[in-house]
Amino acid sequence: MRKILTVLAAGLLAMVLAGCGATPGTPATSDQDYAAKYKAAVEPLAHVASVEARYKSSGGMGSSGNIFMHADTSDRDTMLGVLREAFPAIVDAAAGDPEVNLAIQVISADGASAVSPADLGYSGTGNLSSYRDFLGK
Repeated sequence: MRKILTVLAAGLLAMVLAGCGATPGTPATSDQDYAAKYKAAVEPLAHVASVEARYKSSGGMGSSGNIFMHADTSDRDTMLGVLREAFPAIVDAAAGDPEVNLAIQVISADGASAVSPADLGYSGTGNLSSYRDFLGK
C-alpha cells in the first residue's frame, strides 16, 4: 500500500510541475526577450547611438513597453528619417506578439527634443494593432 501511495504521490507531483512550465510547442518568451527583440530591430539603424527598450506584462491588464532610440544627432530631419525606418522595423519585429502598448521615440543627441510616430502623421493610440493599421501591415 505504501508503494502505491508513493507512486501516486510522485505521479501527482510530476503533473503539477509539468503544469507550471511553458505549454509544449510554444516558445518561452519573457519580458526581457520581447524588449531585446525590439531593441535588436532598431540598434543597427544609421544615427542610432543607443537604444532603451522595456517591456512589462501586467497579468490580466495587458502589456506595455517603450523603445527610446538616442540619436547621434540633434537634427530634426535626420531624427525623423531614423523614425521612418525604425517604426516599421519595430512593428515587423513584433509580428505574432501579443497586443502591447508601445511608446516609440527618437531622442536628440543633446536630449532637448524628441520625435514620435505623431510626427509622421500617426494619430492613433500607442497599441501594436493601431500601429499595424497605420503602416498597412
